[in-house]
Amino acid sequence: MICGEAREMLKNDKEMLLIDVRSPQEYKESHLDGAINLPLYDIEQKAQEQIKRKDTPIIIYCQSGSRSRRAMQILRQEGYENFYEIKGGLDNI
Repeated sequence: MICGEAREMLKNDKEMLLIDVRSPQEYKESHLDGAINLPLYDIEQKAQEQIKRKDTPIIIYCQSGSRSRRAMQILRQEGYENFYEIKGGLDNI
C-alpha cells in the first residue's frame, strides 16, 4: 500500500487506526499524521490497550517494512485480522 491509499482509507473509515511500530525516539523525530506509536517490542503487551476490537481496521508501518511485517504476524497470532501494511515503510514514501 502506498501512502496515498493509506490516506484515502483513513479518510473514509473513521475507526481505522494508523500504527507506527518504530521506537518512541524514531516516532518523535517524524511520523505520519494521525499515527499512534506502538513499538514492535511492546506490541504483544500493549495491543489490547490501543486496539480495543479485534476487527478494527489497522494500517501498520515502520521505517523499511521489516518491523511492520513482524507486527502483522504478532497481531494475527493475537487474533487481529483486519490490517494493512505500508509496503517498504517510510523509506518507500
